Amino acid sequence: MDLKDISALLDKYGIKGIIFLFLILSIISAFNTNWFSKLLGKVSDIFVNKFMKNKVKNIKNTNNTISESNIINHDIFNYIDFWLYSKVPTIQFSTEYRTVVFRKYLSLYLKSFKTKTIEFINEKEYQEMDESKLLKALLDLINDIIYDYETESLNSNIPKIIVDKMKAKNTDTISLTIDLIEGICNSRFNDSENNLLKIYSVLNILLSILESTISNSENVCNSINGNLKGFIFTVNGKMYVEPNETPKIL
Repeated sequence: MDLKDISALLDKYGIKGIIFLFLILSIISAFNTNWFSKLLGKVSDIFVNKFMKNKVKNIKNTNNTISESNIINHDIFNYIDFWLYSKVPTIQFSTEYRTVVFRKYLSLYLKSFKTKTIEFINEKEYQEMDESKLLKALLDLINDIIYDYETESLNSNIPKIIVDKMKAKNTDTISLTIDLIEGICNSRFNDSENNLLKIYSVLNILLSILESTISNSENVCNSINGNLKGFIFTVNGKMYVEPNETPKIL
């Protein structure tokens, strides 16, 4: 493209059009690079976060209009299915062994959240609870979920060091989640018939911590260093072995 071509484009599309054109060309040229894949993932996360903020804002505006259908069909379940069947199976870690092990851990983690939360909702006992009973029930739910995915992980031969590292990484997030749940349960602003608004708000919080755990898993993986050397993990009859030297993360 020479100066005459650029001049013609300027006349036809203006400066904004030219900038847009160059952005499109840049994206096309970068499309097949690892850098672009990571960038796309970050952009996706930004959209998810912005979506969640809008959801919370909309809840505040609609206040008591949350129905039981909103609880049963909450976005958390769609996102869990999306992560289980689309995101987790494509996550790559530093070695083949760590990839299959962390994928398994995250799958068990997400399934526990979905199964236990659906059970809690379907029992409908929360609809008759006062503030203190609802808070206790939700804290019991959190503890049940944690116990379930940690037990399932160990029973699936996921190394204890991974389970312990993920637990330590999630401690601050869980503590914050408990504080937020307590605030929701004790807030008159969230009062509604059958505690529907409170449960809906709690589900929004749980959705955000799920995304946080998935995002943190790569950092946890990279922090383990050589403590997994020689470990073996079998998936569908195929055996994966952690190499003696783990590739350095640049």
